[in-house]
Amino acid sequence: MLFTLAISFGCGEKEVPIIEPNISKDMIEFPFEEIESGKFTAIFRNNTEDSVPISLMMLSQNEVIADSSNKDFCNEVNAIRKGIALENVIPINLNLLVENEKSVLNQNDHPNLVSYSFPKGTYMILLMKIHILFWIPMNIIIELLILKKYRK
Repeated sequence: MLFTLAISFGCGEKEVPIIEPNISKDMIEFPFEEIESGKFTAIFRNNTEDSVPISLMMLSQNEVIADSSNKDFCNEVNAIRKGIALENVIPINLNLLVENEKSVLNQNDHPNLVSYSFPKGTYMILLMKIHILFWIPMNIIIELLILKKYRK
């Protein structure tokens, strides 16, 4: 009985979604603008000849920027490209090199696989010429850990 109980608790977690965004030097196909839990795994697919650097930034912490898809982030993008640190922008991955698919020897050990568990906030994936935004309205696991820490 104890063994069955342990298995049911161990297997009770939600499955982490695996997304496969397509990337090139001037294009990113990202499958969502919002993800509820903040936890996902991405395999960045690059079907071009060259490796492509991407950067992932947190634009707001513990809040979702209202109407962010219509906001102009040109000042932030230009500052990041110039290497200027911004108080409200937290770099997560700077110039993460997305290898082209032809160079991947083993799909089970993919070099472009990254797992994330983000807190509530607004995020930007930045390529050389474009950027896309997505947001996390809540990450219950992180919020429970923060709440537990402050209750002590």
